[in-house]
Amino acid sequence: MSQALQPAHRIGAVAAASTLPQQPQVGAAAAAAAAALVGAITGDAAAQTSHWNYKRGVFHKALIDADRMDNAEFFPFNSFYNVAQGGQSCYGDQLFEVARHLASSCNDTGGEGDSDAIDIALTSPDYLNILVGRFETAFGSQSSYGPWPVDPSCKPKIPIEGPWRHASIKGFLSNLSSGKRSVPECGSDDAQADAIAKSVPVVCVYAGRPDLLDRVETAVRLTQNSDRAVEYAKVAALFLEKCILGTAASTEDGGKTANIVIDALTSALQDKRATFDDEALELMSLVVKILKREPSPNFEEAVNLLSMEPIMKPLLQSPVSLIA
Repeated sequence: MSQALQPAHRIGAVAAASTLPQQPQVGAAAAAAAAALVGAITGDAAAQTSHWNYKRGVFHKALIDADRMDNAEFFPFNSFYNVAQGGQSCYGDQLFEVARHLASSCNDTGGEGDSDAIDIALTSPDYLNILVGRFETAFGSQSSYGPWPVDPSCKPKIPIEGPWRHASIKGFLSNLSSGKRSVPECGSDDAQADAIAKSVPVVCVYAGRPDLLDRVETAVRLTQNSDRAVEYAKVAALFLEKCILGTAASTEDGGKTANIVIDALTSALQDKRATFDDEALELMSLVVKILKREPSPNFEEAVNLLSMEPIMKPLLQSPVSLIA
């Protein structure tokens, strides 16, 4: 049975997970929200050491040679940038900053029990200005990401030392420099996966609320003022929400992953809070169709099947982009 998170529990989950202490048991949905956030942070850290490996065969050979094919997490094979093991990619850093903003908003408005905190964190102009400033500090010239703007005549040797500043963040910082300092005007026109990363902590806080998708859109447009970015962040948000609040498949067949994914995506397609364009609907339906195949495909097989679909060709530089 789905259950909405109580405001205090919801904020508590993000506050706890954003600083990584153990989350107390405050109900299945709140515990799932905290687990989702900690899982996203941990997963990003585990993947950033081998980020952006587009030559899958080369990467797989390195894993096999190191006897790491079955435990590729934290494997050092990143040819673009060097961040210490356990550190975040730019995706994870953005996720963290949104989570910290939500947690600090709770503290500023009177503590975990103040349900008004989640109502103003992503709606109040004052708090949105704080969020803009938080991202400027986290990714600007005084951050670990290095000087901004970057001298266009300087071509750094890769892998660079330190984290890689993503295109959406560059656009965001450029907009701030030109005086566009309010949401959504400060957002770039980028439509990449940063949108999904920023939506994760928002879902962990607002799952089960009618304003979930509005809050996701605000978080996305902070650095990505793009309708397409918002569209796919909403798809991801509804999918994660179903996983947090629980689906029928969560308790059936021992909680088989493919069935949970199918159930969550199907529920997202039917959610009355969202109106998706034809492309988004076709892509979600396609994933459900592939996962329903018998025998059920493993991850590699599902990626290959999806990449061969005609609708995917203009969206991918290569099949490996689905994994990257």
